[in-house]
Amino acid sequence: MRFGQELREQRERQGIALDDVAVATRVSLRHLHALEDERFRDLPGGVFNRGILRSYCLHCGLNPEETLQNFNTALRTAGIEPEAKEDDWVEFAEAVRRSRKTEESQTRWRWVGVVGLLTAVLVLAVGVLWVLVHRGVVHLPDHKRTVAIHATE
Repeated sequence: MRFGQELREQRERQGIALDDVAVATRVSLRHLHALEDERFRDLPGGVFNRGILRSYCLHCGLNPEETLQNFNTALRTAGIEPEAKEDDWVEFAEAVRRSRKTEESQTRWRWVGVVGLLTAVLVLAVGVLWVLVHRGVVHLPDHKRTVAIHATE
């Protein structure tokens, strides 16, 4: 049996729709179809192929290591030499880590900006209120008078 056909049949035996695999793994349907249809040249290549295949296997309850070996065999049969080496996983993980650090830093600065903007709006509102009170446009309640009124009641 061919590699892609075996993947499809194992997934279908589990009653898992390809759409569900795409949603759960965040792998595009285009790449999942290419994998099951053995259109290997339509896959992104290298370490990404391994990531797609591992995600697929984990979601469908398949053995990732065995499936990766079968995938490499299928690639060679199709005349494609597997590109990724185990060291590529380390590079890929490091790139993801660096990317996440950058995203965390950007998120932190966004929050600093939000807090700064809210502080500026609050200071502006207090300043406008102060000007309006001192020009007599707005009258604040007199606390002494309010206390006296309540005391006589």
